[in-house]
Amino acid sequence: MLYRKLCVRLLAVVCAISGFVCATAGEDGPYAGSKAVPQQYAAGFNSITEAESRQILATLVEGEMSGRGTGQEGYLKAARWFAGQLESSGFQPAGDNGTWFQNVPFFRMATVPGDSGVRVGDAECIAGLQLGISNWSGRLQSQLPVTLVRLGEKRPEVVEGALAGRLVVIQGPGRLGAEDEWIVRGKPACLLVVADEGRVRNEAVNRTEQAPAAFPTALVLRSAAGVLAEKCGAGKDVFTAENTKESVVIHCTQVADVRLAVDREAIDVPNVVGWYPGTDEQLRTEHICVGAHLDHLGLQRGEVYPGADDNGSGSTAILQVARAIHAGTVKPRRSVLLMAFCAEERGLLGSKHYSANPLRPLSDMVCMLNIDMIGRDEEKPDEPASDNRTSIHLVGSQLESTALHRMILEANQHVGFAFEYDEEKTVAFRSDQASFAEKGIPVAFLFGGFNPHYHKTSDTLEGINFSKIANAARLDYLVLMMAAEHGRFEKDVKAAAEKQQ
Repeated sequence: MLYRKLCVRLLAVVCAISGFVCATAGEDGPYAGSKAVPQQYAAGFNSITEAESRQILATLVEGEMSGRGTGQEGYLKAARWFAGQLESSGFQPAGDNGTWFQNVPFFRMATVPGDSGVRVGDAECIAGLQLGISNWSGRLQSQLPVTLVRLGEKRPEVVEGALAGRLVVIQGPGRLGAEDEWIVRGKPACLLVVADEGRVRNEAVNRTEQAPAAFPTALVLRSAAGVLAEKCGAGKDVFTAENTKESVVIHCTQVADVRLAVDREAIDVPNVVGWYPGTDEQLRTEHICVGAHLDHLGLQRGEVYPGADDNGSGSTAILQVARAIHAGTVKPRRSVLLMAFCAEERGLLGSKHYSANPLRPLSDMVCMLNIDMIGRDEEKPDEPASDNRTSIHLVGSQLESTALHRMILEANQHVGFAFEYDEEKTVAFRSDQASFAEKGIPVAFLFGGFNPHYHKTSDTLEGINFSKIANAARLDYLVLMMAAEHGRFEKDVKAAAEKQQ
């Protein structure tokens, strides 16, 4: 033990002489071997701590925000809280009509669990939480005879109206729905499409509306459909996990009490948008954009998906960047546009809306720095998380300008990440920086890598690497300060050409 302490002290002396700051494992601060941060950035840089990362993330995950699902009350609470934090960090509202919010129009559809279900006799075979939305909204309550269908490779013949007046519970290969020709020809009174757990949602928010189904339609969990089949005397194995060659159609004698209630409404969901004016009056229209998506999966089928890593971690980091700007003794010459995006989990919809409807000219955006999923260490079957305590993926930084990439490498000398590039093609267009890269804006995306908790209810605070969150914030704080000094990046023709490949 004494020998180890002496070695640590000697290392500290060597680092001090060489101008390095050496953080030991488990110690708050940059990673071992990193250079001392330039003096003009020290106050802001050193204001970022692991304790602050923990406090912010705990608020996002363990408060009343319930997984921050787009269109859900938990997300709106998170957006209001985040705006308040930006205000206390010296930012100005930069959203619609002088507010903190840029509203994105959506359509929300949701089952009403208490008013939805299927009962045969005295047994409720399908409860409201086992049903999911499709492309139908409205109310249905009816007594209907049941037909069970499993479509195989060769579909059976069906005459026009053969399924009229019946509840059809159907499973088939591919994406089966009410618009399927076989189903349309049969004209059922109500359709329940059998789907696996991951495809059944009680609620969904979308930018565009699907063409409504011609008759009441919903998705149902395969396990629940099996119970219904068993109650109808057909056996619980009618609906299998595997595709089958032969089709099966069973017209049951049992009559089911069918209740289906699906609400639809138009709603607005906000991006949170803050502006920190640059100190140079001649340059302050030019700005560096820092962003992360605030949303996650929220409440689904009665369960909360906390989204600590995805993307509570990135939201935490950009809020720490905002606080660091405010704490710094030197302020950025060019302005900072900081955004917490909605609906990334729905297909980058919040950032796509901003890039299509910018509140500041995109031509004035110097670069866009995005952070997503930097709270857990990458973990694969052949790569334990312990191998990735200080590694992070740097994605997209060479798409438009290798000058931005070089600046990040320079800034990283003061943080000490081990950069990886093997996810470049996998995730380059799967997070919000893609919405800006498509407009030709230089981007950089910090990504911690995939792990077994991705999109699961187990993505809680347990196992979060708070050092990685804090160091991601430190890195992007340095990059934005350097970019605010540097200004526009010259486009790299070679990089732009490679992006098209």
